Amino acid sequence: MLNGKKIILAVSGSIAAYKSALIIRLLIKAGASVKVIMTEASEDFITPLTLATLSKNPVLKDFTKDDDSGEWNNHVDLGLWADAIIVAPATANTIAKMVSGHADSLLLAVYLSARCPVFVAPAMDLDMYQA
Repeated sequence: MLNGKKIILAVSGSIAAYKSALIIRLLIKAGASVKVIMTEASEDFITPLTLATLSKNPVLKDFTKDDDSGEWNNHVDLGLWADAIIVAPATANTIAKMVSGHADSLLLAVYLSARCPVFVAPAMDLDMYQA
């Protein structure tokens, strides 16, 4: 079902970020190509090296690449590349910014540029979720 599909896994800063490794493994096993976008806060819970190794692609974190080449991660191209975006875990902060149209991170800019289905897996305290 996912064979040949292009999936972006967007990881925001929650303790549940460690589960993104399993999500990548399952997507790859199902035949999908996976690119990972991490927020700065997500790096407190899982390393980019882990996710890059599992996805077989460099992890994207910022609008510009880490070197001094001047190259950038084109959020529009990424949004158009994907057949689906999975935001997992999705913190309350990330969801609020998605709803209000903020684009202050690569994750949010790609989301706003996407023309594909977006799946959101909320990860927060139940009281926060019910608010």
